[in-house]
Amino acid sequence: MIVVKIGGSIQKDEKDYDLIVKKIESYSKQDRLVVVTSAIKGVTNDLIQISSSIDKAVEIVSDIYDRHIKLLGKVTDGKEFEKAFRDISKLADELFRVAWSIRVLGEVTPRTRDYILSFGERMAVIALSAVLRANGIDASGIVDPPFITDSNFGDANIIPDASEARMKNLISDVKSNVVVFPGFIGTTKDGKTTTLGRGGSDYSATSIAKVLGINKVKLVTEVPGIMTGDPRKFNNAKSIPRLSLEEAIELAQLGAKRLHPRTFDPMFHSDITVEVESLYESGSTVINGECTNEDAVKGIAMLDQLKMVSVESTKIVGKVGSASAIMTEARDVGVNIIAISQPASETTINLVVDEKSVPSLIDRLSQLKGNLIKNVRLEDVSAISVVGCGMRKTEISSKLLGIASSYDPIMISRGLSRVSTTFIVNSGNAEVLGRELHNEVLKWTK
Repeated sequence: MIVVKIGGSIQKDEKDYDLIVKKIESYSKQDRLVVVTSAIKGVTNDLIQISSSIDKAVEIVSDIYDRHIKLLGKVTDGKEFEKAFRDISKLADELFRVAWSIRVLGEVTPRTRDYILSFGERMAVIALSAVLRANGIDASGIVDPPFITDSNFGDANIIPDASEARMKNLISDVKSNVVVFPGFIGTTKDGKTTTLGRGGSDYSATSIAKVLGINKVKLVTEVPGIMTGDPRKFNNAKSIPRLSLEEAIELAQLGAKRLHPRTFDPMFHSDITVEVESLYESGSTVINGECTNEDAVKGIAMLDQLKMVSVESTKIVGKVGSASAIMTEARDVGVNIIAISQPASETTINLVVDEKSVPSLIDRLSQLKGNLIKNVRLEDVSAISVVGCGMRKTEISSKLLGIASSYDPIMISRGLSRVSTTFIVNSGNAEVLGRELHNEVLKWTK
């Protein structure tokens, strides 16, 4: 069997579905398929808006429903259209009831939010399986969540043993060569709908592979694999032929190709191979195994619009728990710390955060002024990470460190298994340094 994940960004019109059908058809000639689908393009964002614009919830649901029906009319006909129309209409009625309810109550709980978000993937299962059948492919769609999870709504954790039993039960009577499942969603043991976090369909695909003992996963997206750099920033970026598991995790975390943070977790201690490929063009990236002696550097990733919050005081020197107190303030206002450093003198704690988080963090830290903190400074920064198993080799790492040092990096840190190095630099230097490092990476990329 092969697990194939179809991304939401490549499900927007009849041209996309023509290409998806051809892709699925080519795979199904090799083996039986489990297809994992995201919601169609833009739908998840619209469903999120329901939670933040409660007064417009009903109108948003109406628009989502209309988009699915119009799309169905373009890509299916006859009995397949009629069946999909009925099934999507039934789900839409359910979603309309939820929209009316939250409009009356005026609030959305985390549990309700997950339930609302689940409709995107469930509708996509109906649409995609109908399109496949309309084109002569033996496909069955299962709208039920494939996983049993805990009740951590918004970022649920899969319970492997319970999920294995559930999935085997769901597909036990399915005879079709292609089975379509919703990604991103799960259910608790007592039937409450959960979500795995944004981008969770990639994680769903590798998790299904692990649960069912499948060793081949295809992630079909809009880009030709994982690139050496963001092609919007580097016009000479190219696809990376192969990444080790450690390299893929670092690049996925840092934004070269936005993947769920846990996408590759199921690959540990397994023989699963993941291939990231494009629906539209040639090129792909194979992800498997560990670092080899032949591996050099593979790519760079940049994070912009960051701020470095520098907390300064002699009162934190040698004081047990001072760093913890500052971290607690960040946690309590929901700020994710992207990078952190502290000199041995303990006089400063540097926190790199998304610039959107700064106002709430500064407001919280100001309450510690005079007691623990003397001063708080802000600086516009960017993070540039060089990723590759070759960063373990002195001749490679010293070359790249030498390039970065001429731009006076504020902070330098190593990543998982030392396969990446991240430089925090003043934002004014980031673009030029990024290009110089990327050009150097290309010299090593085969």
